[in-house]
Amino acid sequence: MDKRTLAVIDGNSLLHRAFHGLPPTMTAPDGRPTNAVFGFTSMLVKMAADLKPDAVVVAFDRGKPAFRTEALAIYKIHRPPTADELKVQFPMVKDVITALGVPIVEVDGWEGDDILGTLAVRGAAAGMRVLLVTGDKDALQLVNDDVQVVSTKKGITDIFIYDADAVIERYGIGPGQVVDFLGLKGDTSDNIPGVPGVGEKTAAKLLQEYGTLDAVLEHAGEIKGKLGENLREHADSALASRIVATIRCDVPFDLDLDTVRFGEFDSAEILRVFTSFAFTALADRVFALAKSREAAASPGASASEFTPA
Repeated sequence: MDKRTLAVIDGNSLLHRAFHGLPPTMTAPDGRPTNAVFGFTSMLVKMAADLKPDAVVVAFDRGKPAFRTEALAIYKIHRPPTADELKVQFPMVKDVITALGVPIVEVDGWEGDDILGTLAVRGAAAGMRVLLVTGDKDALQLVNDDVQVVSTKKGITDIFIYDADAVIERYGIGPGQVVDFLGLKGDTSDNIPGVPGVGEKTAAKLLQEYGTLDAVLEHAGEIKGKLGENLREHADSALASRIVATIRCDVPFDLDLDTVRFGEFDSAEILRVFTSFAFTALADRVFALAKSREAAASPGASASEFTPA
């Protein structure tokens, strides 16, 4: 029997990407901006059509874990505030997700990344194939035989699937080295400093030679020039950066994955929500997706219930 496939979507990552990738002139009939909601929904529908998950869950941030802010006081504090035009679209996109029958998970004091990590572990333990849909490369640390990362490339619908071999090919390191890689090179988007002067290539080369961040720092005295000097002077920063970049996989929340299904759509509710945002063409794509999924599951069966009146 084939494994069930669980797709877990990083809501914040994909909504931000959609917001910055589509023109702000897109609006609902009541004047509210809809570019992020439209882009997110387009991505979700395309992902479902291409990857055919049996179950879908969307995770959102709801605060930052104390261990991250304690390890690195500057973590994310210098990010510009969320634009009002994007803020208003969070409840809107949640309306769309709910209309599609997809569970939303957000937990006080935790980020969406940690929910992805937790569902990756739970899904794999339940015998599922897990796809983590995100634009954030830190999720690559979660890749293993049961877990892959579906990364958005250009725009919002061009995707690439990372398994362990793809991580090695792209970055020169394995998934188990990703947190050490981020500890060395940092991540400017999250204000993770890493070590000054260490970029992707240098971080990968160091890990190829020494294996781990701890081993790199142990041998920093043998590394010549400015690189060795920076490694010695900024060892604490590298270690703190690694802590911040490490995704937790033990977030407490209740969700029975055995009961999560994707594709059991309420056509009337989809029409109501999508029409309120003037997403007529997107609604048609959802109904077409429903028909194709039903046809694949039960060849010859009627799919008329998914056709809007």
